[in-house]
Amino acid sequence: ERVHQLDAQPVDIVAGGRVSLRTSSDRLEVGVTHVSDGTQGGEADLTGADLRWQLAEQTQLKAETAATNTTSAGTRNHGAAHSLELQHTGRRTEVRAYVREVDDDFGLGYQSAADSGVRRLGVDARAQAGEHWFFEGEAGWQQILSTGDIRNLARGQLRYQNDSFSSLLGLTHAEDKFDDGESRTSDIAEAGISKRIFDGRINLRASGSMAVSGDAENADFPTSYIVGADYRLTDGVDLVAEYEEATAAGVDATMTRLGVRATPWARAQVDTSVTNEVTEFGPRVFANVGLVQGFQLSERWMLDVGIDQSNTLAGTDVRQLDPDRELSTGSLNEDFLAMYAGALYSAGAWSANTRVEYRNSDREERTSLLFGWYREPSSGHGLSAGLTVFDAQTINDTGTTAADMRLGWAYRPAGSRWSFLDRLDLVYNDLVGVSERERSWRLINNLSANRRIGAAAQLSLQYAFKYVRSDFGADEFTGFTDLVGADYRYGFARRWDVGVNASIYHSYNSKVIDYGFGADVGFNVATNVWLSVGYNVAGFDDEDFAAARYTSQGPYLRFSIKADQRTLKDIAGRR
Repeated sequence: ERVHQLDAQPVDIVAGGRVSLRTSSDRLEVGVTHVSDGTQGGEADLTGADLRWQLAEQTQLKAETAATNTTSAGTRNHGAAHSLELQHTGRRTEVRAYVREVDDDFGLGYQSAADSGVRRLGVDARAQAGEHWFFEGEAGWQQILSTGDIRNLARGQLRYQNDSFSSLLGLTHAEDKFDDGESRTSDIAEAGISKRIFDGRINLRASGSMAVSGDAENADFPTSYIVGADYRLTDGVDLVAEYEEATAAGVDATMTRLGVRATPWARAQVDTSVTNEVTEFGPRVFANVGLVQGFQLSERWMLDVGIDQSNTLAGTDVRQLDPDRELSTGSLNEDFLAMYAGALYSAGAWSANTRVEYRNSDREERTSLLFGWYREPSSGHGLSAGLTVFDAQTINDTGTTAADMRLGWAYRPAGSRWSFLDRLDLVYNDLVGVSERERSWRLINNLSANRRIGAAAQLSLQYAFKYVRSDFGADEFTGFTDLVGADYRYGFARRWDVGVNASIYHSYNSKVIDYGFGADVGFNVATNVWLSVGYNVAGFDDEDFAAARYTSQGPYLRFSIKADQRTLKDIAGRR
């Protein structure tokens, strides 16, 4: 048996802040921002300044400038970004003029690739003429900094809208000029109608665009038509079906969509259709916490479904102004079919939700399963369970399979000074590479106990352990690790407290022992929100135990939020 030793890694600190100064009338504000990323091998920093000037009651000027210095593969890069915007908002009109420029090397790794390396200037306007008539227009100039390619765009739309009927007419001119002298132009006319029938429960709609001068040569502005229907399931929730077909120089694309569209509050919309930019491990709320939108089938059942399909035939003469952007219809990267279905069942004292997602594209095939179960506390006991399974297989026979089964238990009797929280995770990962395979099993348990000593003092105890087995090709590694920790806190001056913590980290197979010790000061900044600033004189790192306590050596800033049943129900919109 070989022993796998977990060596502590150096701590990387990412920190930042903004300071602003504004006049007493709030007509002028000037701010300065600085962010420092100390990640080893990827050090970076950002410094910026911004200005907001209320020139008149309805007119505002905004300006921003920033610069970044980053390290990538040992190479230092410098980039800058600038923005100037003048906006006038009247009772029936809104006009905005802007100038923006973002270097290719600007950003700390979170900048959208489609926004980098572009210089833009333009103006857009919206106006309301009477009760039902609206006009929207824009004119803009865009340049790709790396190539010098230019886009000129002018667009105008006239729209009529009442309670049950809407229509639009528009004209668009889009011309792309490339550095080799070639140009791609689309002059298209747009039209669309929509009509609500059966007391507004069904909305039928159709729209299209056609070339009015020559062919639509610009791949981002094709000739197209869309037909769709929306069925009102409940107030603010529609079942949407849509088919789209588009043609431009070298591009012939079709897209089919079926999904649920919800409008939870004014001027906000949640669209559950899967798009070609979404990945299963991406920043999607429902992929992390389960089903949060859908349509109410009955008092206990809620359902959510969706289908999205894209098929694009691309010729060799396709040319885009910015290859980092997707086409407006279709995709040059991959065709795909995505489907998902979810259900939530609530039985008063307990609830369960599940979701299945499937995506098959030219590059890979993905399947995801999410399941959650929760029981309201009874006699101080609360239980929860969750399961997440993810499988992705690529066309070159590589892939990833991951699963996490989680069990949670809480014991908080009303009359007792003790409370207990326990969470057990069984985690499986299987990574198949081109030349090797890596598999691992982890059994992780975190137990915390809290004792109220008095009105202003409390003691917290923690015991956590994990058993790990990892296979790297023909090599096998196993290890057992545990953590013992204690915290003591004392409250003073009504909204302040101070605390000390100590912990011992023991890896038995490798015979490694680490210690942690630190102190912090906390402040109750708002109801159920606590802010703590602390420093650990000694510490260690282990991602499997990090959620229960901060154990790394050095300074830290921590936000604590009380999230009980009432808080979570308020967030979910339930009463």
